[in-house]
Amino acid sequence: MHPTENRYIIYIEGMNPDGTLNNNALNVWNDLRIVIEFKDGKSKMIGCWEATTNPGKYYTYNPLNSKGAAIIAFGQYTAWQVGTHGQASPHEALVQTGGSVTVHRDANRSGTRDAGDSIDSGHFGINQHWGGDNPKSDVGRWSAGCQVGRTKQGHREFMAIVKSDPRYQANRSFTFTSTIIDGKDLLAQFPAS
Repeated sequence: MHPTENRYIIYIEGMNPDGTLNNNALNVWNDLRIVIEFKDGKSKMIGCWEATTNPGKYYTYNPLNSKGAAIIAFGQYTAWQVGTHGQASPHEALVQTGGSVTVHRDANRSGTRDAGDSIDSGHFGINQHWGGDNPKSDVGRWSAGCQVGRTKQGHREFMAIVKSDPRYQANRSFTFTSTIIDGKDLLAQFPAS
């Protein structure tokens, strides 16, 4: 297989499936999880699902870490392998296996990245898993800082696509890279036509 057939995972914060921006409100599935394939020198979006890149209201107000809930910093991280997420509802997911990620610690419980947030880098169990089919208006307890697809079926589709990556097919211990982008920054750089 040629490396040009690889799949790339991108999360776009504050963007609707139609490519328009939203207000990125707390506790709403208002981000996108996208997989792009590069083949024969061309890129093609091969998957797009509703997601969240931010913790829900529950963990924003009741953080697992005394410094505040984790909100992943925009950027690119190589940190995830195929594994199992969760104890109450275990399912196949991309789990953080040792690659470091950087997070903002939401000490003021605003649900956003603020200038005064402390920055923390390391291994925090920031996984890419499913959101249990909650309504679009309620992230609930499905994210304490993880990158979460809203529906179980959409997550299964996501996992099937990423597992079809030739790098994973050649090495089941392959570590995936994901990019987290602010939708406002994306549209500023690449305005819709």
